[in-house]
Amino acid sequence: MSDLLDLPSYLDHPPAVAARLAELAERPLVMSIEGLSREYESDGGQRVTALSHVSFEVRSRELISVIGPSGCGKSTLIRILAGLDAPTGGRVCLDGHDVVGPGADRGMVFQSYTLFPWLSVKKNVMFGLKMRGLPGREAERRALEWLELVGLREYAELYPAQLSGGMKQRVAIARALANEPRILLMDEPFGALDAQTRSAMQAHLLRICDTVDVTVLFITHDLDEAIYLSDRIVVLGSNPGRVLEIIEVPVARPRAPEQFLSAHFLATKKRLEELIHQRETVPRRTSGTIRAA
Repeated sequence: MSDLLDLPSYLDHPPAVAARLAELAERPLVMSIEGLSREYESDGGQRVTALSHVSFEVRSRELISVIGPSGCGKSTLIRILAGLDAPTGGRVCLDGHDVVGPGADRGMVFQSYTLFPWLSVKKNVMFGLKMRGLPGREAERRALEWLELVGLREYAELYPAQLSGGMKQRVAIARALANEPRILLMDEPFGALDAQTRSAMQAHLLRICDTVDVTVLFITHDLDEAIYLSDRIVVLGSNPGRVLEIIEVPVARPRAPEQFLSAHFLATKKRLEELIHQRETVPRRTSGTIRAA
């Protein structure tokens, strides 16, 4: 108990972290979510509000997580960002243009393994490239490059049924990134994996983000995962889904597993637990230098 009482504030950023966050705040804006609301009618004819006036921004090469209790609208939010659903209020802009439907400028990775079972690993990654009109040889070359990045080039000729769950998700990530999207949307992509595989996939994602010019919006229900991966965390409350706080993660990069026990990591986790479980009255606010939209 005394160790928890001695934790630093999650708002206190070490100098290297503060410098990184200040640099992040100056990066170009990739996506803006402005006053987003989504209502629908229940089977009983009642109006239900899934999201209410959700606003935040995503900047270039940022990894931002969205977390919240069950029923807070995380899945509804990412479906709207992907163009698979439409808001009833507010707007989503990508590079200053309204999102009005699905597009190649957004890659999507789901929790389920959405690979074509009748195509090889290589041809799954090539699929989107060939749809864009790339010649077969060029599509194959690029697919193999992406498979090399996720550590699966030697499995290029295998089929999804021959892969483990973690390997399937690496193929799904490679396929999404092969189209060079402006933003990669990930909907609890590691949620169905065992703990060991999940840890390995987190390490793969961090390595990809260090290597590739990619911006990531990551949906998760796991507090440790959100802190470990993210530059910032958008915390949603439920009934209706709304932004409670946007937390700038005070944990230094590069990330390493031993940081799970660091004081700044534990202080951030404590704040997330307070927000999600509502153990105290929480103001709606944004920490640090990057403000909500």
